[in-house]
Parts: sequence; structure tokens; C-alpha cells
Amino acid sequence: MPDIVFVRVDWDNQAFPLPLPGIRMHRLHVDPEPAHPFGRKGLVLASAWEQLRTPSATGMLILDGDVAIDLYDLSVMLAAINKDPAVVHAAPARLWPRSTGRTSWVWSVWDGEQSQELPETPAFTTFCFTYLPALLLARCVKAGLKQQRFPHVDSFVSAKAAAAGIPIRIVPDAAPKHLQR
Repeated sequence: MPDIVFVRVDWDNQAFPLPLPGIRMHRLHVDPEPAHPFGRKGLVLASAWEQLRTPSATGMLILDGDVAIDLYDLSVMLAAINKDPAVVHAAPARLWPRSTGRTSWVWSVWDGEQSQELPETPAFTTFCFTYLPALLLARCVKAGLKQQRFPHVDSFVSAKAAAAGIPIRIVPDAAPKHLQR
């Protein structure tokens, strides 16, 4: 099994408890600041990668604080990462109108426009429950990830993956639940 940095993004201490027995998950605090009312998510993710990675780390698995997974979701995600640790792996989650401003839910992965159809080859992904390979993280840090702020961090990373030819693969058997209904 690859060496993975597993993080849970906790915006403004609003992440709900998610016990996953035997799983080491680092909690990343993204806090509002006067100049950054939604925090500095890019800085937090880049700093976490720089501080937590080991020489053998293949990448970072991100779980947003408003997303729930179970041990099955985690096991199928880890199996996908184990099979190909050099690509982005994204578990599809339904994003609800409360967080998107749309009239209905849309998937957390898409190719052109967000929709209720899962694309075969997505061009963009949110970080609901997503693995980013080490090469992509290094490219993103070098390209200015630390300066990226919500809500542009995931699109910045997705664009860097596309530019580097790193595909985004859907993990269809994982079913994370985005809880912003």
C-alpha cells in the first residue's frame, strides 16, 4: 500500500466528528481571517503537504469537513490509489444547492459544465474526497498553491493536473456524502 498523507479539512471548526477506527487522519484547520473571510485553503494544503509528507509519500488524500465517508468508501479509494498512485482519484459526491447556489444537485466531478451526469474523463474535481499525487502537489506548490483561496483552490489544482497530463479518475464504488443540503 502506498504511503499517503490523509487530511481532513476543517473550516472554522465546523467539521463533524468522523471516527474511522485505526485510520490516521490529520485535521487541517482553515480559519477565517479579516483579509481572508473563507481562510487560506491553498496555504493550508500546501503547508500540510510540505510538513507531513515523508520521502516515500505518493500523495495526499483529502476529505472535506462537510463530507462523510465510511470504511468501505475509504477501502475502495485506497485500492484505486494502490493501483495507480500517479493520477488524481476522485470519489463522486452530490453537491447540494446550499453550497453551489444552483437549483438542484450536481456531481463533484465534471468535464465542461457541472451536471447530474458523471463524465467518463472529468477535467475538474472538488476536494470532497480526493487523492492528489505527489508530482501534482509539487507542481501546484511551485505554481503558487499557497496564494490560492477558496473557492478557487480545487479548480487551480484541476487545471494544473490537466496541464501536466495527469488524469482525474472517478472512483465509482466510493459514495461520499456531502452534507450541505
